Amino acid sequence: MKKASLSSLKENNAALIFQSLRINGPMTRAKIARETRLMPSTVSYITNLLIHKKVLKEVGSEDVSRVGKKGILLDINYDNFLFIGYDVGSAYSRVIVSSGKGDILYSKRFASEKNDKLLKQIYENIKIVKNKFDIIGIGMAFPGYIDPESGVVIRSHNIDISNFEVKKVMKKEFNLPAYVDHNTIMMARNLISNNSHKEKDFCVINIGPGIGVGIVSNGKILRGYKNAAGELGHVTVNPEGRRCNCGKNGCLETESSSKAIVRNYEEISGKKLECERSCESKLVYELAKKGDENAIKAFERAGKYLGIGIATLVNILNPEKVYIAGGVSNGWEFLKDSIEQSYNQHIFYANKDVTIEVSSIGEYITACGAATYAFEKYVREEIIP
Repeated sequence: MKKASLSSLKENNAALIFQSLRINGPMTRAKIARETRLMPSTVSYITNLLIHKKVLKEVGSEDVSRVGKKGILLDINYDNFLFIGYDVGSAYSRVIVSSGKGDILYSKRFASEKNDKLLKQIYENIKIVKNKFDIIGIGMAFPGYIDPESGVVIRSHNIDISNFEVKKVMKKEFNLPAYVDHNTIMMARNLISNNSHKEKDFCVINIGPGIGVGIVSNGKILRGYKNAAGELGHVTVNPEGRRCNCGKNGCLETESSSKAIVRNYEEISGKKLECERSCESKLVYELAKKGDENAIKAFERAGKYLGIGIATLVNILNPEKVYIAGGVSNGWEFLKDSIEQSYNQHIFYANKDVTIEVSSIGEYITACGAATYAFEKYVREEIIP
């Protein structure tokens, strides 16, 4: 037990140092000790270990005017660690190659297959990337109920797969470590590691074919008892509403998701949209931009229920900020007013100053978060022990 505890302590301290360097950039050992509140001797031991394993590197001396010896700056050796970030979506999937710093060396967006065809598509895309780059790990993001510790997609009703053992399969197929988590949690990871987002308490709502939320409290992701926190799409906002895939009526997902906006438009206009594959809110957005009143009303209806859902979330969690992301966020100009009106009707007065804004990070936010997650897990599980 003692040995395991010491190993765990070293792993956690290394992860703390690693995360501090990711957020703050190059630092001396003395500054790392101050930032992490670790003993200088602990910082020296772990940073020397990480330098030896080529995770960290020395990048010159600090620029200071004081008298005396200048400290040596350390930084993460991003170039030696390339990871695949794979965002598996029900409508579209995205694959990137990233150093973990956020630099995208390769990217691809494509329509997602279903069931066994989806799994074949995943294998083919990873194989293509692996043949082009010296990949050392894979981070994968899925919608649905995920067990990140065992690396299993337990159930994802939007893409019709269950009990997909990602970690085990990727090791067998590609001899690479793989790490999996919920797509919205991967979004939150990206925002945590992005230097432009300084809030310690925030939520990011992913609005696409489904609706989920990544919850960050004091800089850490809130997962819940069985890793099932954040299913905002299955909060009931309209008890008399439509039937949801989960079996309940009136879930937020049935009122404000990409599919729901299409359905809103078809019900309001009395017209059926013609699509090669499943219809998306992008089509309704294009109509709204052309001044189609029915399309504008379809977004306004979605915004009304989103306002209720966001107010419920904020009233419970009291975050500093709520970020909006996902494909539906592209229609923000037609959602904004109705969201704000509904939100203000349902928000508790103490939360009136909580701001809502669209994330400035682009469509690869989830894939980048997956690559970053893979990098961090790889350091903890493959390098430190």
